[in-house]
Amino acid sequence: MRKTKRNLPKNLSESSPKNNFFVEISVLLLIFLSFNFSSCTNQKIKAEAGYTLRAPAQESLEFKETWSFVLQGREDEYRPEMPVTDLCYYYTDINCYGELIDIPNRTKLTVNEGTRVHFGMCCQSTSLTHFVISPEYGLRDRIIKEIVDAAKAFDGIQLDFEYVPRRDKKKYLDFIQKMREEINAQNKEGDKNQMLSVCLPGRYKDAESDFFTYKEIARLCDRVFIMAYDEHWATSQPGPVASTEWSKKVVEFALTQIPQEKLIIGMPFYGRTWNDKNTAKAWYFTSLQQNMIENGVKDVYYENDIPMFKYKTEVEVTGYFNDNYSVLNLCDIYQKAGIDKVGFWRIGFESEDFWNYIKIRKED
Repeated sequence: MRKTKRNLPKNLSESSPKNNFFVEISVLLLIFLSFNFSSCTNQKIKAEAGYTLRAPAQESLEFKETWSFVLQGREDEYRPEMPVTDLCYYYTDINCYGELIDIPNRTKLTVNEGTRVHFGMCCQSTSLTHFVISPEYGLRDRIIKEIVDAAKAFDGIQLDFEYVPRRDKKKYLDFIQKMREEINAQNKEGDKNQMLSVCLPGRYKDAESDFFTYKEIARLCDRVFIMAYDEHWATSQPGPVASTEWSKKVVEFALTQIPQEKLIIGMPFYGRTWNDKNTAKAWYFTSLQQNMIENGVKDVYYENDIPMFKYKTEVEVTGYFNDNYSVLNLCDIYQKAGIDKVGFWRIGFESEDFWNYIKIRKED
């Protein structure tokens, strides 16, 4: 593991061996208490649960590369001993003025020796993405240079532009190409070897209308991270975030479009819930009156001259989630399909002991 310099106060860093001994003991005690609290919490959850989860069918699975993500402000959810070869630090965004915001401080992350850290880059607006990737507005080339400059301390840049307008397919491909060229220039100038990876949504067929074309984008970057999740989403009908059959179709299609050495299949740690009733919305006056009658409202109160009411109603919640069994089952499916690079969204969502099942394959 990489050795890190502790930032101790001057009076401690220059103190006697006796003081240093007490400092080391204090640090070890804090680590022990933190681990013990986490373990006790997990045991309490298991003791209180009225349900049983399946034990994983696999003792462990090995992959050449394992990718995951850590959010700014949640750096403590990542531990250097996790078997993660590539850690994506999320995320830098672009504001309404065309400026980079939330640029991560690389020094906040201490990683295991050999772990690459990638600069996560997003644009969380369809209209803003259009103006950023379109050359005619004068933003594109400047933004690309600023991204590459901001990522100098990182081992790679990951583009996660999920709001590309449908008509901007060619412009997004050109944006990636320009980013590739800028990274190549920086690599040559600084004797670096920075990678470019691109996140793409899960697909299981090619379509004329699809602007996230796997094959074309794969030509332009070092890795393609397929986000094989959100088969069902917040506003869809209830269902798995990534069902087994859907995931099989996604990987089968991806292997026909993307070279195996560039392909990363991403999996979800998270789950979702859906309610059968949506009571938080705007109402027509007559519809609201009908709703009040149906739910037995007897009293209307005037609060500062504005009528209001309250009632209780029963809501049925449906949830689909992922545990060690389901995620490792997907890992097994992908491995048997020939995938040697996998990823997980995201660190902090997983079961505490998940990483005990994942190994990094040692090169011969």
